[in-house]
Amino acid sequence: MSLTLTLRATEAIDASSITPGASDFASLPCWVGRQRVALGELFDLRGEPSDDVRVEGDLRRVHGLGTGMSRGVLTVDGDVGDGAGVAMSGGLLRINGSAGDRLGAPLPGASRGMTGGEIIVRGNVGANAARRVRRGLVVVGGDAGPGAAHAMIAGTILVAGQLGAGAGLWSKRGSVIALGAVEIPATYKYACTYRPPYVLVLLRYLARVRQFATKAQCATGRYKRWTGDVADVGKGEILEWTT
Repeated sequence: MSLTLTLRATEAIDASSITPGASDFASLPCWVGRQRVALGELFDLRGEPSDDVRVEGDLRRVHGLGTGMSRGVLTVDGDVGDGAGVAMSGGLLRINGSAGDRLGAPLPGASRGMTGGEIIVRGNVGANAARRVRRGLVVVGGDAGPGAAHAMIAGTILVAGQLGAGAGLWSKRGSVIALGAVEIPATYKYACTYRPPYVLVLLRYLARVRQFATKAQCATGRYKRWTGDVADVGKGEILEWTT
């Protein structure tokens, strides 16, 4: 069984309570400004409580979907607001559109963002995607705004489109895979150009298991490997697809 939530409200909503596995979705608290409102007053519900949840409607003003998500599958049909997948630790967050700022980032004041699971966005994402990510996988089919993978601790972010300024700054470990244009920070050093085997494995996995296809030449092409951020631990990398 699965559960579908269809938005009927038009106000900006903090919907950080919406994660798979809840037992009584209709009574989950959401926030409209400073007012606490039961989820059932903002969304139509169809189906039964489940680890497979789908959210649909004009969700551009719905923020925080999947906050702290630890299991299951949360599918968003269309664009979504800021803070999707914040502090996520497991499961799959699938966004069939674009996402706002702070995708997979930390809760305010926290030292770690996403610590596990997968986030797959078909469209673009805003600023500070994968900020302070500790573990897990973030995949972006379009462009990523400035500050992607800022202070990344570990984990992987793959961006098929263009990466905004400051990608990977203050990264400790982890990988930024750039299939499109990327501006390499001055605090990264060129290491080599090669064909990283795990990128091929990842792209095949995304195509076969997640139905997320990339250009065929990205799986067989060569990548420039840049290591950094040397202003910090310096064990992270940016893999820049070349040919």
